[in-house]
Amino acid sequence: MQLLKSVLYPVCLGMMLIIPITGWADSQDQDLEKKEPGSQKSVEQIAREMVNPLAAFWRFDYIYERRNYQGSIPGADDQKGTFHNFQFTLPFREKDGKGWVFRFALPYHPDQPIYWVDRGYPEWLIRQEDPTLQEGGFWEDTHSHTNDVTFDLAYGGVSESGRILNYGVAGVLPTSSDTSNNRQQFIMGPAVNIGKITDWGVYGVLASHVIDLIEKRDKGAPDTTQTTLQVYFGYDLGRGWQLISNPVITYDWEADSSNKLNLPLGAGIAKTIKIGKIPLRFTAEAQYFVASTDRFGPDWLYKFTVSPIMPSKHTRH
Repeated sequence: MQLLKSVLYPVCLGMMLIIPITGWADSQDQDLEKKEPGSQKSVEQIAREMVNPLAAFWRFDYIYERRNYQGSIPGADDQKGTFHNFQFTLPFREKDGKGWVFRFALPYHPDQPIYWVDRGYPEWLIRQEDPTLQEGGFWEDTHSHTNDVTFDLAYGGVSESGRILNYGVAGVLPTSSDTSNNRQQFIMGPAVNIGKITDWGVYGVLASHVIDLIEKRDKGAPDTTQTTLQVYFGYDLGRGWQLISNPVITYDWEADSSNKLNLPLGAGIAKTIKIGKIPLRFTAEAQYFVASTDRFGPDWLYKFTVSPIMPSKHTRH
């Protein structure tokens, strides 16, 4: 029963927020299309393109995530974490349907579970070192803080046949205000985005492989080598509604055995509307981690996003 409540509550909350707005916006959009026929991309076209994480839109994404954790460390199953991401996507220097896309995110963590012994052990460090080898450990949330800025810089676009192809770099900047519990490393590596826009929807994967290049402070942080697969899928349901699935799979090559892989599976809904000429996308999604790191890792993830798109040539035919 508790599991059912934990799934239904965030889904129902998201629906309560989305449905009243979408009903009003649909009528506004129909009036606008009558005034300017053919001048704007339809809601369905924008919704389909927005599934691609590197779609060439001037957009802002507010991403809320709530995670429930599990693990073999005593008390791990009681831990929870909240994450706020403020993400910006900026396309530029486009020609012949191809161009550059720069995307960066500013994370804020009001709480983050840390296992304390001789020092704090956040999730990434627990994967590489077992803190329970020392006695007297306990869980305590860290103070609220901004986290490391993440970024992508990629070149490419979408072909006339609907093929999505971008290639570039992904990275992490050591900007966290919680310097004692973060890596404090400049991390970067290659990234490629491959997908397909079809008559029924969109599917693809944004893959990256990053390593640590520079350490901001000589604190002896362990090496970083991580592969990330950001899978994306969207199935059109009509009138801007979509069935979506966006699991982010990570593999930590430096972690101890049985603490390397996080593999979530899940699904959700998305609704794209227009308020005047401004497209606005809402999503709500729940994911269960069918594979999670043994000592301490995510168990359930609930995610909501709100994404306004700036009107530009990308929102027009």
